[in-house]
Amino acid sequence: MDQIQSISFIGSGNVATHLALALKEAGLHINEIYSQSHENARALAQKTGGKAIHTIEELDPLIDLYVISIPDGAIKHVMQNFPPVQGIVVHTSGITLMNVLEKLPLFGVLYPLQTFSKQRKPEMSSVPFCIEASSKEILLKLKKVASMLSSSVFEINSDQRQYLHLAAVMVNNYSNYLFRMAFDILETKGIDHTLLMPLIDETISKIKSLHPAVAQTGPARRKDTETIEKHLQLLEEHQDYKELYKIFAQQLTKKYNEQL
Repeated sequence: MDQIQSISFIGSGNVATHLALALKEAGLHINEIYSQSHENARALAQKTGGKAIHTIEELDPLIDLYVISIPDGAIKHVMQNFPPVQGIVVHTSGITLMNVLEKLPLFGVLYPLQTFSKQRKPEMSSVPFCIEASSKEILLKLKKVASMLSSSVFEINSDQRQYLHLAAVMVNNYSNYLFRMAFDILETKGIDHTLLMPLIDETISKIKSLHPAVAQTGPARRKDTETIEKHLQLLEEHQDYKELYKIFAQQLTKKYNEQL
């Protein structure tokens, strides 16, 4: 196998969908889609020109690359029934070690560090791709595939990737929940949440040039306990949000008070 040309996907969720479509646009052939939901597999197959299959045992053993793009906890289970194949098998998980695939002769990791939703097409050319492989030869092949999609390709080992995934969850998943909290609070009072958009934009823009430790502002940073107490009173109707606010306020007050 000189270069990867044919690809089969195990999974049809957000990551699988965007990767399959991007690889198709890059000129690679999507052969098969397998998913526990055959309806979802068929829908992705129609978009990519591939074939939806009903069982993982039906995978063509002569495909160049097999991409396992499913929930992290399901990868070990899939590997128990994975058929013998001649091509490279990769997973797209940030937290799962590469050695979960070690029963196969050729394997690696192709982890796109981005949040994906089917309703929104990402700018794939700027997505960092973190790759790892069981050999230098496979690493070069995966690097070539990733480079067809993005200008940001990095060799990241399993230990590093786990910490990268942890950090990604913090800055994306948890910050998104904070946005949800803020929107909920405003909406219960009939306030348009789009008023927050310039602040959100500036917050994100600021940390591109300033370390978050320097960019931090607000009542907890100033140890303004009077304002914090007022905020906590306003959150009486939202006890879950109040507890989270209290934790953030305590941690920030402690962190910056220690530095004085």
